[in-house]
This record gives sequence, C-alpha cells and structure tokens, in this order.
Amino acid sequence: MWLTDATVDEKDVTTLRKALKDSKGSGNFRNLFLHSPGGDKDGMKLIPVSEVAAKDEFLTIKNMSRDDQLGSHRVPPQLMGIVPGNVGGFGDAAKAAEVFDANEMECIRLSLLSINDWAGEEIIRFRDYKLATNAE
Repeated sequence: MWLTDATVDEKDVTTLRKALKDSKGSGNFRNLFLHSPGGDKDGMKLIPVSEVAAKDEFLTIKNMSRDDQLGSHRVPPQLMGIVPGNVGGFGDAAKAAEVFDANEMECIRLSLLSINDWAGEEIIRFRDYKLATNAE
C-alpha cells in the first residue's frame, strides 16, 4: 500500500500499518506499506518479484534447455549453426566435425554394418568420412 497524502494523521498511519500486518488470506504472504507524505504516486515503482523472476529467468531456462538437447544428441553446437554466447566462440568447426565423426558417427556406422552379417550380404555400405570444403 502506498500512502502519499501529507494530511493523514500519524495515528491513522499506524492503524493502517497494523491492519496490513495482521491481515491473513489467500495471496497475502507479505504486505508492504510505504508512507511518504507529499510524495509523488509515481515516485516509486513496485514490481512483484514473481514477474521479475519470470522475465529474467526465461532466457536462462531456454538456454539451459537448448544445452541439454545438444548434450543429449552429442552434436557440437557449431555443426548445428548455434551462435556462441561468448567472445571465445566454439573453436574450429572442421576439427569438431572430425571428432564428432570419430567419436559418435563411427559407432553408429559399425552398429548398422552388423546388419550385413545378419543378412549374409552387403545391404549397407558407407563411404569414408571426408570433410567437404567450399573448394570442392
């Protein structure tokens, strides 16, 4: 509650403050009473903490969700076109692609090649990984 009227008696201010303090009910976790005699009604802005937290945390939650998805798929962000959020960047995309191929894709290729053994003939074949460049 905001009270800016300079003509309000101090006894009334004390009564209002006590009434707010003693109030109970849904949504009354805390009350705020500010007595600023002669103050401007727009001199102070109160923003509920829940609104500030929701606005500030949205970007953080979104970025954490993105990072969780990237981590679960184990694809380097520079290979997915993610813009780095820091000045250092993500490093060399070509090296990231080679490491990704060696550590992640090779395992998947080997698993799929086992279908050839099961079928008794070559059904699946892979070319060696070669990083494409603009010159090619």
